[in-house]
Amino acid sequence: MAQRKQLSWTELRVGLFVLVGLLVLAVGIFYVTGYGFLGAKYRLYAYLPEVSGLANGAPVRLDGVEVGNVEAIRIMPRKSGQAVEKRRNVEVRMRIDQRYQDDILTDSTASLVTEGLLGNRYVNISRGYTGVPIVNNGEVKGTEEKAIKEVVERSADVMANLQALSDDVRELIAGVQQGRGTLGKLLTDEQAYNHLNNVLAKSDQMVSNIQAGQGSLGKLVASDEIYQKANSAVGRMDTMMADIQAQKGSLGKLIYDESIYKNAKDAIEKSDALLTDVRAGKGTLGKLVVDDALYKNLKDTGCVGQVERKHHDGGQAV
Repeated sequence: MAQRKQLSWTELRVGLFVLVGLLVLAVGIFYVTGYGFLGAKYRLYAYLPEVSGLANGAPVRLDGVEVGNVEAIRIMPRKSGQAVEKRRNVEVRMRIDQRYQDDILTDSTASLVTEGLLGNRYVNISRGYTGVPIVNNGEVKGTEEKAIKEVVERSADVMANLQALSDDVRELIAGVQQGRGTLGKLLTDEQAYNHLNNVLAKSDQMVSNIQAGQGSLGKLVASDEIYQKANSAVGRMDTMMADIQAQKGSLGKLIYDESIYKNAKDAIEKSDALLTDVRAGKGTLGKLVVDDALYKNLKDTGCVGQVERKHHDGGQAV
């Protein structure tokens, strides 16, 4: 009897252990999948063009905060005589924690987001601000995930450009190997190679001669005498500039003496005034230049003719 009682207690302990294990497993499954069994839930629907990579049980997040999970995914059935809208091609049913119902409003949107470039996809709902809460079994507006799509499209363009560039480089290398073009001839033509080698050898010889002080350029570079002369000339030039700055000599006074500048300015102003008077016909010279009557009178009296004859005779005498 005691053995039977002990056996029953052992069986009871095993049963309790299995039961606790099943409970822990159930709690773990609910926690991992996001279904949960604590707290009220409600359902929302979103319609999207495509949901590739999205699976049942995938997280649903509200601006990045997990608030539920994807409960079911299905292709929208085609009604007879009606076309299916592309943007409402797939229905996504979501189970959401009811605590967030006041944050998911009619101006909220649902979109697919990829974790990383090649990661798993989940549904992200944007928080609403101006609408009213969406009721149970209501619809949250679905939007297409543009960011990843644009990245993929741009990546395709980049790959196409890289492919075209690779083809061009391959063609260029093939042309060079076949001796086409200037570079190809330079690399494959033995005569061009020998000519270039001779040019380099002569250049090297010229540099050696310059370093050895040979030739005009070599002497100019290596001769101490030329350096001393150049240094002396620079020194004299520096001394001359210092004297000019110190107002020594004629050039220094001419540049820095204000009285010379003032006299030159006065002479220029007087000359300008004299020319102005002559153009205006003032004075004897002005009348002689601009008065046609005076010239005619002189010509009539024979003065001009005598002057012209004397000038002519003098020219012949000379």
